[in-house]
Amino acid sequence: MLPRAHDDEGFGLVEVVIAMFLLAIIAVALLPALWNGIAQSSRQSATATATRELNSLIEEARDAHTCAALDAITTTQTFYGGTQKEFLVRVPSGFTYSCTAKSAVPVTLEAVQGGVVLAVVEAKVYVS
Repeated sequence: MLPRAHDDEGFGLVEVVIAMFLLAIIAVALLPALWNGIAQSSRQSATATATRELNSLIEEARDAHTCAALDAITTTQTFYGGTQKEFLVRVPSGFTYSCTAKSAVPVTLEAVQGGVVLAVVEAKVYVS
């Protein structure tokens, strides 16, 4: 068996430092992509929650068939998304509706968070 050379016994301190430096450069390069992915996921979660709440309100009004139920869903309401940030559900500015019996009333609702519109739902609700 041949004797081993003493300079070939593993990684030296310089090699370990260089490897750590290269890994740090790769990690710094990937950080913006990771950050953007987290932000996009948060926005999509808020949009999904807002859409679900808007659809739920429309279904409540459709189930009640009354002008009072329509008035209740068109008042500004506050909800909280999965990130515990609040968003408002309201009728868009400039939109008016008239509730008359035995008619399909068009309703538009929007969810707004921090001045940004997350989702808009347009529907017709039959009032008996």
